[in-house]
Amino acid sequence: MTSATELFFDASRPYQGPPLLTAERPAKAKYQPPRSLLKDPDAIVIGSGIGGLGIASILAQRRGARVLLLEAQKTPGGCTHCHELEGFEFNSGIDSIGDMDPRVGRGLFRPTIDYITEGKLQWAKMPDVHELCAFGDDVYSWHSSAEKNIEWVEKGFKGEGDVRRYYSLEEEIERSAWGWGLSKLLPEWMPEGLRESIYKTTGGKWRTYMGRTTDEVLRGELGFSSRLAAVYSYMYGNHGRTPRFAPFAFHSANLYHYRNGAYYPVGGPGQIAECIVPIIESRGGQLAVSSPVERILVENDRAVGVRLQNGEEVRSKLVVSDASAWTTWTQLVDPELAVRHGYAKKLEEIQPSPAHLYLFLGYGEAIDLPKEIIWHMPAYDGVDPYALSVAREQYKRKMRFEGMGGYVLSPSARDPVYAQRYPNKSTVIALAEAPADWVSRSRTDKAFDSELKAAVRDNLLKIVHRYMPQLKGKTPAYALSGVPMGCNPRAWHGCSLGLEPSGDRFVKHTHWLRPQTKIPGLYLTGCDSFSAGFAGSMASARLTYCAISGNWPWMLA
Repeated sequence: MTSATELFFDASRPYQGPPLLTAERPAKAKYQPPRSLLKDPDAIVIGSGIGGLGIASILAQRRGARVLLLEAQKTPGGCTHCHELEGFEFNSGIDSIGDMDPRVGRGLFRPTIDYITEGKLQWAKMPDVHELCAFGDDVYSWHSSAEKNIEWVEKGFKGEGDVRRYYSLEEEIERSAWGWGLSKLLPEWMPEGLRESIYKTTGGKWRTYMGRTTDEVLRGELGFSSRLAAVYSYMYGNHGRTPRFAPFAFHSANLYHYRNGAYYPVGGPGQIAECIVPIIESRGGQLAVSSPVERILVENDRAVGVRLQNGEEVRSKLVVSDASAWTTWTQLVDPELAVRHGYAKKLEEIQPSPAHLYLFLGYGEAIDLPKEIIWHMPAYDGVDPYALSVAREQYKRKMRFEGMGGYVLSPSARDPVYAQRYPNKSTVIALAEAPADWVSRSRTDKAFDSELKAAVRDNLLKIVHRYMPQLKGKTPAYALSGVPMGCNPRAWHGCSLGLEPSGDRFVKHTHWLRPQTKIPGLYLTGCDSFSAGFAGSMASARLTYCAISGNWPWMLA
């Protein structure tokens, strides 16, 4: 166990850890396509997101397994990899992680990341006020403490809602989530009706509040004013559903995730793969980049290996897909099997999460930028700035970019060794949601794509300048805007977070979105088999190992 004094990076001391990715040593220069693939591996893992990296590391450590980790892209990491563009580094998905202090909160995620990296990955604690949320001219500070948030809310929102009851309810929902986790580990041979009965019995308030929207609970049950309800909903971008539609249980789980602080990987998100890949290789395994899988091979209704797009086949009795449920069942598995086992029909009943627009800005100088993340809510004349669902309709349905919302951060400010890795450079990322039809149209309509990129660049830049005025008058050395440039180019409609985070996903669909599939020898890992985001995908690796091994208690060890 890591000692308390070593839990977080001390910026006053020199960095000591695995080699860092730098401008001179970027990932894209380090990783090359394999000359040959590992023969007769003990397991094949498709996709090197944190779910794939995690399960490969766990299998290597706990079983001494020789794992072949296949990645379609040129660099590994999924949402943890960074785009290396003209001497600048931009995150693809990891901006802020909660639950990294094992002494408080859930106490699950830090031990898991420490295990799969053998404790080599270091974490920097972000400021107590780790995020700002803005509604028109009103800007609020969000603390890494329930008590501190209660304090400023009770002073500034007197009589506008029972904020203490909110935090109590958040804790009650969190405690009952174990019933949902248990449902993921019940064996596939158990009838789904029985699994559903067990989930109904054990799911408690987690399951109940998956059936109630965030608006219903905040404004109805807790009596929040529209203003306070909006403030407690600003983080909806972490899951992609406004309070009118977001299930309260999942929304509250997102807020709970940051209750005890926000953290950033030292050396940037790309350092995560740098810590894990050597573990896989040290046990005789192999990471193969630029190695897209064409088909999961199934014989006599059992997974037996994979065929790559170049025609090469590799055999193994264990295949784990971190390629998302949609990609696995619509592209990698024979369509007849997906239909026969009911997966094709299930996918017709669920939608993807949103995609994202992006603006990358790189400056050829060291600039003092804030560490905080800024959430700028959409704002339009004639629309109440706290009416989040109404404002988002203006943006998405009417394509009104002039009042669009945005999510702004500076990776160079958040990484304590950034100046060491990329001296005399600064970076900023601004994001906004993108509907599926914008993604598909941008891929086929060049005029639309050009207009979209210009609108994104101009309007997100205005948001950046509002919160980082020191950048006004400075011309970035590098700028790029578009839709989407995320972690998985094969994702359904470019979605950033896998399947939609609806209440149905965590109730109705939970019995097939799980590690063990109906095809023996084939397992899923990653966000769709458990939950969205880095923490959900990372936890899925642990869950997948428990499903493979039958060692359920290790999930909580």
